[in-house]
Amino acid sequence: MKKLFFIITALSALLASSCSDNAFQEMLFRTTDDPFQDVAAADSLTLEHTVFLKWKEDEGCDTFRLMRSYDQPDLSFTCIYEGTATEYTDESLPYGYKYVYRLDKTRGTKYFEGKSYAYGYSSDCRRDEWEDNDTEPKAVLLEHDLKCNLPCVQYITDSKEDLDCDWFYVKLPPRRTACIIVKQDGITQEKPTNLMIQVSGETSSPIVHGIEAAIKNTTDETKTFYFKIFPKTTGLFGTELITDIGYTVSLVRIINYTN
Repeated sequence: MKKLFFIITALSALLASSCSDNAFQEMLFRTTDDPFQDVAAADSLTLEHTVFLKWKEDEGCDTFRLMRSYDQPDLSFTCIYEGTATEYTDESLPYGYKYVYRLDKTRGTKYFEGKSYAYGYSSDCRRDEWEDNDTEPKAVLLEHDLKCNLPCVQYITDSKEDLDCDWFYVKLPPRRTACIIVKQDGITQEKPTNLMIQVSGETSSPIVHGIEAAIKNTTDETKTFYFKIFPKTTGLFGTELITDIGYTVSLVRIINYTN
């Protein structure tokens, strides 16, 4: 009984004297769980030739090891960061290269290899100012000319494709038609583009450079119409597996609806 009392008293005194010692408290109250599986979030479009990576805190982890491989048939990973931070900037990357990232973790002498990958690439472009409009709830109101881009990347690893799409909306009075024109960068004549347009709830159709696409309000009430512009995958990737489709979308006029 005296021995138990002594142990309790000693622990209490140790805790009291170490209440300001963060390292001791972390060691005493730290989780006993192994590190959990995690995948870094990769952002390749905030700054040219740079990939920003972030991941979650993990109480069960001593150190993070961010591994990187070129996107190739046989992945070969090297460690580009080791430490306790939860973010890393992979910068000064040569144009046109694609990368696969894996987040490994350590706890003591145990090593935990990541099971899934993050993907990034080095590009000359940034996301346009209308992002994030990749989903219908985040659609942008189209009232004037909007300059946009659609970054598209095809990876060898897991045959992954990263294809952007842009959502917009127009408000139309009863029985009116919105005339939309899309012009793709690099095309100067009325030719097919690498783009498609789809009004929500309707079938998609290819976009011809400079030719009007019609969005029709056939009802007797003012309505909001949502539509998206997205890449036409046929012939999109040749030898280059990174492409950025720049385009301008314009609401050129609203006219009376006729059958």
